[in-house]
Formats: sequence, C-alpha cells, structure tokens
Amino acid sequence: MPKDTSILVIRLSAIGDLVLVAPITAQLAREGYGVTVLCKDAYRSVASCLPGVKAVLSWEKDRAGIKAQVIPFDEVLDLQGTSKSKHWCGQLNRPIQTYHKPYLRRALLLLTKQKSFKLTPVVQRYASAAEPFFSGGFSPKAAEYRLCLPEVQLELPQQPYIALVLGGSYAGKRLDFQAWREIMDGLSRLKMPLVLVGGPEEAGMGESLEQPLGSGATNYCGTTTVIEGFKVIENAALVISGDTGFMHAAANFNRPLISLWGATHPALGFEPWPVYEKQRAVVTTSTLSPISKHGKVPWWLPNPMRKLPLDEVISAAELILQDKTVP
Repeated sequence: MPKDTSILVIRLSAIGDLVLVAPITAQLAREGYGVTVLCKDAYRSVASCLPGVKAVLSWEKDRAGIKAQVIPFDEVLDLQGTSKSKHWCGQLNRPIQTYHKPYLRRALLLLTKQKSFKLTPVVQRYASAAEPFFSGGFSPKAAEYRLCLPEVQLELPQQPYIALVLGGSYAGKRLDFQAWREIMDGLSRLKMPLVLVGGPEEAGMGESLEQPLGSGATNYCGTTTVIEGFKVIENAALVISGDTGFMHAAANFNRPLISLWGATHPALGFEPWPVYEKQRAVVTTSTLSPISKHGKVPWWLPNPMRKLPLDEVISAAELILQDKTVP
C-alpha cells in the first residue's frame, strides 16, 4: 500500500453500529491509511471518537461535494451495505469494498427461531469487507480500538457505581418502569450508587426511578449528550443495558456488562464485541425471540422483554461484582 493512501469509510448510523467500526478504523490507521468516515449528521460526534479517524463528513451536508471526478480519496469501504450507499458509491470512480448483509440467513433465523442460523458477529463481517486493506489479516489490538472520548465536564459519583441504561430504539429492546424498579430493588443490597442513563424519552422514567432512592441514585436521562453518556459508561463498575449503542460502548471500554435481550437476540450478530470474562447475556424466555433485527414488535405480539428473567440480572450482577479484580 502506498504511503498516505486515503480511504473513505461509510457507515451512516446508528450509535452501536458506529462503535463496532472502531477496530476497523484502528487497524486501517495502523496500516497507514488516512481514514475519513462518512455518517449521518446526527452521529458525527460518535464517529469523531473512532480511533484513527482524521476527519468525519456528514451524509446530509457533505456527500454532494464529493464528485466522482474530484473525489479526494484513493479507496472506499462501504460498511453500510444498503442499496442507498451502494448506489452512491457506484457513482464514484474509485475501488470500492462493500459489506455484504446476510439477508437470507437472517430471515431464516427470524422465521424459524433456530439458533443454528446464528449470524457471524458484525465486527467480523466488517473485517471481511476490509480484508483487502489489511496486510496480515484482521488483528484487533485492545490498546488501539478503544473509543477516544473528548474531555467533558460531568460530575460522576465518587464511589464505584452501576450504570443502568433505560433507553432503546424500540420497545422490544426496553424494559418498563416496573421491571427496572424490581432490578433496582434487587441491586440495593449491593449498597452501590446507581446511575441512570438515557435520552429525553427516558427522562420521566428516570426521575420516577430516582426519587425513592434519594442520594442513592443519579439520573442523567435527558440531561447529557451521547458523549457524556459514554463517559458515564466508561467509568462504571458495572453496566446493565439492553441491545443499545451504550451496550456496545461498554464492551468497547471493557466494562463489566450485563446485556438484556428481548425482541433482538445475540444470534443476530450484534452481540457485544469483544467478548470477555466479565460479561453476561440475559435473554428473554419468550419463544417469540428473535422477532426483528432492530427490536420492533408488531402490535399483535407481546413484547418479549416482559419475559426477561429479572432474577438472573440481579444474580449476574452479584456474581460479577463479587470479583474484586473488576478493572
């Protein structure tokens, strides 16, 4: 590869998908590529945290300025892999490597619920698309792929705390108020501060969950940016989260993690990456799971998150936190 070869990496959304690009951009930079990421404008702050990235462009604002005849990149890596991104890439007069989505296998998994159709983890699929750029194959290094957070002014609890991620893009990824209340009651015997993380949609629930605990809980729902939320996750002694971008951030930071699965399932390939010892997955007992890739639940079906074994969440937390070697 010529020195100073530039590469445009396309991954438009969302938070978790971009976090999972971190080991790819890290290795591209190690191999000597100048990496630029193209994403949706709403996620530029996340893409800016990816290791090895020199610049971030907005899909909405900047793509029109990237003309085939003057494109300032030597290579293109399309990790979106949709018809929209493929059509746009097809207009560029540059070599393009594309991420291929396993549509048929995923459809069979969703239809039959048979885990024998388990999908390859998405990071490995990203790496397969990027393989031509890696001189010795995909070789992620923990010291390189960690998200690079900017300095933020955020007051965190002085004691080790448990971060509870209340949000989720769809109902099939979210627990309701009563479920969180039961989990928090069970965690109370650990005598650790609880920190609630979520967006504006979870602000009301966060406030209601926080009030009975007084100083024993801190509610950041609706009051922090995504990057500030990452900082909360990065410093937590334990993170409990559904299938969200914050779950993927917790894994990137190698935090002790309990992931919760309802309408989605680890077999769909979006399990936390990397896998490490202080990580547990608690999966719904509903036979309907998985229902969808994104967590959408049709109106005529019950939400599988309602059958999440909450006692397993509490016991997993106790087991992980008993180990005093938690980093």
